[in-house]
Amino acid sequence: MALTDGKTPVAAHSVFEVGFNDKVPLRDAIAMGFQNVFVMTGIFVFPGIMGRSFDLPLDTVAYLYGMTFIGCGVTSLLISMFFGRVPLVAGPYAGIFTAILTFGHLPNGDLGTAFGSLFVASLLWALLAIPIRGVSFVSLISKAIRTPAIAGVIVMLVMMQIADLALPHWLGKPGDGSFPLINFTAGLVTALVLMVLTVSQRPTVRRLSLLLALVVGAAFFEMFNPINFAAVARSPWFVRPVLFPFGASFNLEFCAIFFVVLVAVNIQTMTIMGVVGGWADEKMPPSRLSHGVLAMALGSAVASVIGSFSNIPYPANVAMLRSTGVASRYVTFATSIILILMGFCTKIDYVFVLLPVPVLSAAATVLFGMVFVHGIEMLSKVEWDRRNLTIAGFSLMVGFGCLFLEPPTLAAMPFFLSLILRQPIIVGVFSVVVLGVILPGGSRSAEERKPSLEPAAHGSTRRQA
Repeated sequence: MALTDGKTPVAAHSVFEVGFNDKVPLRDAIAMGFQNVFVMTGIFVFPGIMGRSFDLPLDTVAYLYGMTFIGCGVTSLLISMFFGRVPLVAGPYAGIFTAILTFGHLPNGDLGTAFGSLFVASLLWALLAIPIRGVSFVSLISKAIRTPAIAGVIVMLVMMQIADLALPHWLGKPGDGSFPLINFTAGLVTALVLMVLTVSQRPTVRRLSLLLALVVGAAFFEMFNPINFAAVARSPWFVRPVLFPFGASFNLEFCAIFFVVLVAVNIQTMTIMGVVGGWADEKMPPSRLSHGVLAMALGSAVASVIGSFSNIPYPANVAMLRSTGVASRYVTFATSIILILMGFCTKIDYVFVLLPVPVLSAAATVLFGMVFVHGIEMLSKVEWDRRNLTIAGFSLMVGFGCLFLEPPTLAAMPFFLSLILRQPIIVGVFSVVVLGVILPGGSRSAEERKPSLEPAAHGSTRRQA
């Protein structure tokens, strides 16, 4: 048995030095909480894009940043301390963000209708996730995605869908004053420092690897392209959340589409809970997965009420669990409090918004790559006969192909179908599940039947030994 810093024994086969329920010193929890915030690239990008898309006033854009922080903090608090009880940090989900932008620009839609419809769809999923005698609609779905083949496909599709937040934002655009050399060099310095610190033999260095790498990268960027802090000085100190700031109305079609898009959030939540549970030797029965989905649905409802986006367990933060070796829920709790406090303090929001995007994106490139390779690791547990090759290969290609559909092609399709085709997770998972049912020769091998996302496999090995 290995000992954590909190003197709590952790199973020798766990990849973590600090387990789910182990406490860490407050100083370390706060420092690691801040680096959890820094790596959430979407949290710094989506509100600004929405502001430009609707030509919103600067104070409204600042409000969006604050509410995005609060929404992420509340959702992270729910899933880490109340429902599911796993150390997952929630970040904005691109699929819901895209749908909100689309609905807001439709002739029969606006932001008030979009957020009101999202609120109803989120509540519906929360009801479906409530276990009754240990069984819920969501728990039944969870049984269909727990094989190594499906879980591995999901992880790889998730990483591919958010890959545009990595290298493209690292390099930037020709209009940027720091494009291309400063962006690339500062990002490269950040990535190299992060990789070196991640493989360090010193636990403290590994745990703070991202924070240290971002400090070095930002300092390097500042040397060649000074950051203007004037906006921070001009901003007010505090912001107050407003219920349905864009109005509140409802559209049944919008609600139905949000309900389907949230399937991707639920699937990703259950898959990542299973993956992290496997790393920590923590059991993830269907009832616990249902509670995790309930936390995300309630967080989505709260976020939509204050004018923010639905969240997912953010992949970069999942990668940080693996790279730092610390999976304490108390670090996630600290992250949640930091996010909520940041959301109420506008000046702090501006400071974080001013962090160089190329530096953040370069760090995300390293972290996303680690999770993508873990998807490959999961697929290595599958017995690759012709049937499994056919199913996984087709599903991955269809899912990846969704990323490259041309806008004119999507515009020529029915509205509902065009939105679904923008969600590689939904398309890929639907393909792998349906093909698994309809293709002949569906008896799984003994290796595939092992619940690789469940720690029971480890326990049975120990008993046999």
